[in-house]
Amino acid sequence: MGYAVDYKPRKTRARRQVPKNKAQRTKDIKNAIRWNLGRLEHDTVSSDTVSRPMAIQLLNLNKIAPTADPTGDHVMQQLISEGIVLRPKKRAGVQVFDRDDLVRSLRAWAGVK
Repeated sequence: MGYAVDYKPRKTRARRQVPKNKAQRTKDIKNAIRWNLGRLEHDTVSSDTVSRPMAIQLLNLNKIAPTADPTGDHVMQQLISEGIVLRPKKRAGVQVFDRDDLVRSLRAWAGVK
């Protein structure tokens, strides 16, 4: 018993939900930081510390890979693990960054004057 049409499987790969190479991902992260660093500075001008979720939200790190990383936490963790941003301290169970150190390090890494 045969079929009228032969089945030929496709040999295509699944689409990636994150950029295909590390250089493109790094470029996307730098661009997001360049475009949104002014907003982070403006919105946290009266604060000494910035919470981790607030930094992610103000820098729009959750928009880099919205399907794979909807919270943006992986991008922030990558910045921490590569030594670009200092490790956050815990205050009352919330991870917080020193605002001045965070802005200075992001500004230097992204090349913003």
